[in-house]
Amino acid sequence: MGEGTAIRINRFLAEAGVAPRRKADILVAEGRVAINGRTAATGDKVDPARDAVTVDGTAIARIEEKVWYLLNKPAGYLSAVTDDRGRRTVVELLPPTPGLFPIGRLDREVEGVLLLTTDGETAHRLTHPSFGIAKVYRVIVAGNFPDTIIRTLKKGIEIDGHLCRVLDIVVVGHDQTTTTLELTLSEGRKHEVKELIKGVDRLLLHLERLSFAGLTAHGLKPGQFRRLTPAEIEFLKKLTSSK
Repeated sequence: MGEGTAIRINRFLAEAGVAPRRKADILVAEGRVAINGRTAATGDKVDPARDAVTVDGTAIARIEEKVWYLLNKPAGYLSAVTDDRGRRTVVELLPPTPGLFPIGRLDREVEGVLLLTTDGETAHRLTHPSFGIAKVYRVIVAGNFPDTIIRTLKKGIEIDGHLCRVLDIVVVGHDQTTTTLELTLSEGRKHEVKELIKGVDRLLLHLERLSFAGLTAHGLKPGQFRRLTPAEIEFLKKLTSSK
């Protein structure tokens, strides 16, 4: 195996579109991955040009041409590839594409911008908190939303032992019973927006993601999608290549 061509097994599986690197590590730990017939171990390296890799006995090849989609996710779909309970998943809304998976997740009833790709390496970077990829959400809450709450969210509140904060909050509208906000976050932790709103004692009525890394669903109705342009893909790669 050439030293310059060897890559870690989790990266190989990510680039092949099998799973993001963290989930690939789980596959390896469960003993479901083999390299040249030998059960792989965490940290193993492979030469993509020479080594044979299987997952659950199925041969895996690197996908050289990466596929990227932007979906305006409708409510009622899981941000997953499959579901053992038979619920609808976002990949069902797209053309059949081997190795396609969503980048991060939106909860089942949350709408808005969701990227899907076969590029596991870039997907891993886009979801890693260290890269600080900006995501903008439209939030409707019950009641008012005074400046004191806005300052609290910008300062940060503790959620499961981690300090979570918003980068920016804009009040875009209100009436007698609700307030509409736009929140910008960068970490993307699980249920982060819901937990932030809950943490300041407000009732969340509606949640929608307006943009991810500056990409929006402009012109797309819920359930519609488009391919990313080469310029957009290059922008995402540059955005995650500085660290």
